Amino acid sequence: MDKFFDSDNPVMKFLARLVDLAILNVLTLLYSVPLITLGGAQAAMHYVLLHLVRGDETYVGRMFVRSFRENFRQGAAEGLMLLAIAAVTVTDLRFLRGSESRSVTAMMIIITIVAAFIFIIFVYIFALQSRYENSLKVTVANAVKLAIGNLPKSLLMALTWLIWGAALVYLHGAAPIAFLLYGLTLPSYICSMLLSGIFAKLEEQSGETEDKNRLSED
Repeated sequence: MDKFFDSDNPVMKFLARLVDLAILNVLTLLYSVPLITLGGAQAAMHYVLLHLVRGDETYVGRMFVRSFRENFRQGAAEGLMLLAIAAVTVTDLRFLRGSESRSVTAMMIIITIVAAFIFIIFVYIFALQSRYENSLKVTVANAVKLAIGNLPKSLLMALTWLIWGAALVYLHGAAPIAFLLYGLTLPSYICSMLLSGIFAKLEEQSGETEDKNRLSED
C-alpha cells in the first residue's frame, strides 16, 4: 500500500499531473477573463506546461503568476491579435453559412483551414513569448518559420485540438466541467510535448538553455 502512495509511483505521478493541469487550467481561464489579459495568460500557461513536460520541479501557481507578470504587456498585443482574427473568421463563416453554392462551401473550407493554421501559429507565438525575450515582430516571425519548418508537428497540434474539440462536443452535458478542468491545458500539454523537442533543438543549435534568452530572426 505504501508503494502505491509513493510519489515515484507511475499512477501517483499521473494523478499529480492531472491535478497540476486542472489547477493551471482554472488559473488560465480566470486570468483570461478581461480578454486583454488573454495573451499573457496563454504565455504563462505555456511557460508552466513546458516545465511540466520537461519534468522540472514546478510550482504551478507561483510560476504562472510570475510568467504572467513578465509577459502581460507584449502578451496583451498578441492576445488582441488572436481575438481580432477569430472575430473576422467567425463573421466570415456566419456570413457565408446558409449558401448551397459549391464555391461558397469551398471558400468556407479554405477559410477554416487557414484559420486553423493561424491558430497553431499563435500556439508557437505564446510558447516563444513565454520562453524567449524578443520583440513582437521577431516573435511572430519566428513562430511562422517554426510552424512551417516543423509542418508535421504543426499538423499534429492542429489534429490534437480538433480531436479535443470533437470530444467536448461528444461529452454534451459534461463538456462545461471538462472545459473548466482541462479545456485549455490538456491539448496544450500534448502540444507542449512537441514544442519541447523543437525548442530543445533550437537551444542546442544556439547554445542557450535558460528561459528568456533572446532568439534571433536568423
